[in-house]
Parts: sequence; structure tokens; C-alpha cells
Amino acid sequence: MSELNTRISALAIVFNEEHNIREYLQNMSFADEIVVVDSFSTDRTPQIIKEEFPHVRFYQRVFDDFSSQRNYTIDLANNEWVVFFDADERVTQQGIEEIVATVNSNPEEAAFWVKRIFYYQGRPLVNNSFNEDRTARVFRKSLCRYSDKLVHEQLSINGKSRVLKHAIHHYSFKDKEDFLQKRLQYSKLKAKEFHKDGIRPNIFHFTVRPAFRFFKYYVLKFGFVNGRRGYEIASILGHHVYMRYVYLKEMYAGEGKKILVIQQKMIGDVLASSVICNTLKENCPASQVDYMVHDFTKPVIENNPNIDNIIVFKEEYRKSRLALFRFALSIRKSKYDAVIDAYNKWESGIITLFSGAKTRIGYKKWYTSFFYDKTISPDWKAPNSALVHRMQLAEALTGQQHPVVYPKIYLSESEVAGAKKVLEASLDMSLPVIMISVLGSDEIKSMPAPEMAAILDAIVQNSNAQLLFNYLPKQVDQAREIYNLCRPETQQRILFDLYIRGLREFMAVLSQCDALIGNEGGAVNMAKALSVPTFTIFSPWINKGSWSMLNDDETHMAVHLQDFFPEIYGDRHPKEFKEKSLELYQKLKPELFKDKLLRFLKLNVKQHMPI
Repeated sequence: MSELNTRISALAIVFNEEHNIREYLQNMSFADEIVVVDSFSTDRTPQIIKEEFPHVRFYQRVFDDFSSQRNYTIDLANNEWVVFFDADERVTQQGIEEIVATVNSNPEEAAFWVKRIFYYQGRPLVNNSFNEDRTARVFRKSLCRYSDKLVHEQLSINGKSRVLKHAIHHYSFKDKEDFLQKRLQYSKLKAKEFHKDGIRPNIFHFTVRPAFRFFKYYVLKFGFVNGRRGYEIASILGHHVYMRYVYLKEMYAGEGKKILVIQQKMIGDVLASSVICNTLKENCPASQVDYMVHDFTKPVIENNPNIDNIIVFKEEYRKSRLALFRFALSIRKSKYDAVIDAYNKWESGIITLFSGAKTRIGYKKWYTSFFYDKTISPDWKAPNSALVHRMQLAEALTGQQHPVVYPKIYLSESEVAGAKKVLEASLDMSLPVIMISVLGSDEIKSMPAPEMAAILDAIVQNSNAQLLFNYLPKQVDQAREIYNLCRPETQQRILFDLYIRGLREFMAVLSQCDALIGNEGGAVNMAKALSVPTFTIFSPWINKGSWSMLNDDETHMAVHLQDFFPEIYGDRHPKEFKEKSLELYQKLKPELFKDKLLRFLKLNVKQHMPI
């Protein structure tokens, strides 16, 4: 860290940058703080940052688009002057000295542009359009914001700007395949922009535009002087333009299509399966996407802009076969083009079959070929399998691979404002508030009462948080038992009865909490969908690998008996231990994960007391 007169924040957004991240962080060491926002990388990027660069402020956020991701990162900066270089960009020593001197001179400019020298296959490109590139990388955060463009986002500068003297080195592409994949990602984003603007593809777009892009780079911009490397780049750039319109054509092909997604299960499952709706709407914006769920789960998907209609599956349809067949026939009248059955039980299979849809998709089981014409084989050992399997269902319809993203809950401003008033009436909002899932949905998903009370005592001993009990009305006696087992000083911090009118208000209240701690279940999934930090205790028979999504060992942590006694499980699925849950819970003592819980409090609960 340098001794600057004016403090500087170095910012970066990253995804799968393990090959770049060390050099980038070393290169940014001149700054007073470094902030990295990761889009849940699947490689070792987060591990490298946490283990080798502990001074870096590290965050994770689900990626939606480049502009919002960058603006989110800007808001995390503590200093007025920021440098926002990509992980594959390097500033020379002369460039660093120029940036430091410029910022310390109290310039009248609000932002500074830098020239970039592009490298491909280890060597710089010469005499080409890439090296004409200028990008704003140094600016005042109070005067600059990124535009809402999905691709090639631009910095809106409220003031003067100028170009710095020294160029940076841009190692944008590892190899030909890496370059191609990055350009295809931009092609998809550009296609979405075109669709939003109402542009329709024609023969000119598929022929002249790609050919001209190749000719412009390779001939007019002297790309040929780079030899084979220049030809490869020109070819990929031409293909990149062509694919824009392929993706755009696919979006328009989805117009007018009616798609039904079925998930007749609990809140966590309904929320998880909403990612299918989100993905379908993102790729086919003009399609109609309906979602069939139980009535009591409706609130978690209300206001979701990616769901056109919520269709309620009533309990009577499960109890009466006649009622089920009548309901299935009513669905047929909607004339769906495709049905995706994420529930995959016999009653949802019947609805799918009777729908008359040309495309019927579900999971592969011994009996499902009767209901579906496309099936996918789920792998329960896959990380985040609860979401991975649902994305596989969406991919079976779109024919494309899609990134695994976490679902969202959409609250209105009035709902959030109402929740703040509810909490202010009962709690001191200058102190942190933790939602406690004291009980699971049933006994075999609930930490035993003495152990849960011990956890609550530990939270109160190591933080000044107020605890908000979350339990079902029918569980009040069990919740009271846990309360009575807590120490008197813990009881004083517990709000046992908070009157909440329905699930929407509960979610709004949850959105205002600093964290959620407790048994795995719907509340945990809702907290994650509201970006509330979570510490989850899994039942011994639930597969942690399926439902521990977003866990980064900082913002979201989880514990399972299998973490401490893997020999109990071996290669068997945790569901095989369902009948032994109460017995196995006796082994999951709070002492096993107390240090992890205290670390979670230290990282996520404001105004925590010294541990």
C-alpha cells in the first residue's frame, strides 16, 4: 500500500480468473484498498484471494449485467478516487506513477482514460483496431456511473476528462478458444439489446455484416500483419457478429410460445424452480411463461417479472383423482407449446401428459417416459445440484447452456417500508437484528431444543444482536421450550412473538435483518434470495450439496454432520439416513461448529462485540 496524499480504491469484478488474479492484485498494491466482487467463480479465484490476499475486501454477488455489477462495486469503495481495471489488465510502473501523481495534483477532471495494448498468445498485436481502444479507468466515484447497456458498458462522466500518457497492457485472451467464448458471451448480450430495440435479423445481417467485420479488421485495420494470429482474430470477430443475429433470431422464434413450469412442492423448491422461469424469459422475452405452484407458496414468486401467470394447484387435486383429471383437462385448454415438470411426481406427470404440449420435459425415472418426450438424468453429487438440475430442465427446452444463478424475491418499496415500521415498533433498529429459524418444518429437520438454545446463548454472548424467532404457528410450544432453555440474558434479547400478516410481510421483515441463523428450510432460501447473510444447520438426512447454494464461507455458511463425521455416510446418499435423523442429531453438537458461527457473526453482524 502506498503512502498517498489522496487515498485510492482499486476495484475489480471477476469470474473464474485464477490465471490472472494473483498478478492483478499484486499490480494494484499501490492502492490504499482493493475491493473485488466475484460472480461466484467455479475455479479457485475466491480461495486464492482469501488465502493469499487477506487484506482484500472480497464480496460475491450474482451477476446480472456488467453495468449493475460495476456500479455495485463502486458503491463499496471507501475512497473518492477509484481505479477500475479488469483482472486481465496490467498497469506499468510508469503508469502507476502517473496515476498517483495525477490524483495527488487535485485535478479538475472527473475521470481519466487510458490507452490499451492488446496481447494475444503472449505477444502484443500491432497495427490493428484493438490498439485504438481508449477506456475510462481512473475516476471520482461521486461524479461517474456506468450506463445501463448490457454489453460494452460506458462510464457516464459528470465533468471533464482526458487521456493519460502511459498505456496499459491488456491480456484479454488466453487462447483462441478463450477469445471465442468471450465473444459469444458478448454476442448474446448484444442480441438482447437488439431485441429490446426491436431490431429484426435479415439476410444482410447474416451475410454482409459478418463479412465486413472480418474485412475491416483483417484488411482495413492491417490485421494481416499479425500473421496467423491476425487471421484467427478476424475470423472470430466475423463469427461474433454472425452469432449476434443467430441468438436474436432464436429470441424472436420464442415469441408467441406458451410455456408451463410445474413445481407443486415446498417454498424452497418453488423458489429454486423459479430460475427456470427467469432463464426462459431472459432467452425468449416475448414468450408466455406460466408457473404452477401450491397456493401457500405463491407469495415467494409474486411480483416476479419473468412469470406471466401463477396457476394454483389445490390440495383437493391430490386427494381426488377425479378433481385431478378435471384440472388436467382445464390445463389442456391453454394449449401450451411446452411443459417443464420440475416436481416429477405422478400427479404432475398426468398434468404434463394431458396438457397436449408438443414438448414435455421432466427428470428421468423408470416410469417417466410415459409422461415426457425429453428427460434429464440428475446427479445428486453435483455441487448446487438443486439449481443445476433445474437449469438442465431449461436447457432441454432452449438447447443452450445457461449459467447457474440464484433465484430472487421481488419486494415492492411499500412492502419494505411497512416492514421497517413493524420492526421499529418492537426493536431497537440501531442494533443488529438476526432472524432465527429455531425449528425446521418437522422434527427430523430441527436441531434438538437444548442444542438450539446453546447456539442462541453463544450468539448473545458474542454479539449485541436482537433475536427474532421464526417458527410455524403450530410449533409455538416447541419454540417456547427452546426459549425457556436459554439463559436469562439471552431471553431478554429475544422477540418471541412478532405479529406478521402473511408470507409477503415475513419476507419484507427478513429483508431488513442483518442475518438469518438456524435450521435449513424455506426461510434460508428466502434469505439468500433477498441477499441476507445466512448460517445454515442442515438435518443429517438432507443432502447439503444440493441446497448449500451461494456458500462462500463468509456471507453464507452451512454445517452438516457429514462435515465432521464423513465416515458415517461413506458413499451413501444422506436420504438413506432419514429414519436415523433424531439419533444422528445427537452427534451434531454446537461445539463442533462454534468457531465457524462466531466467525460468521464477526463478518456479517454489525456492531458485534469482541469475541
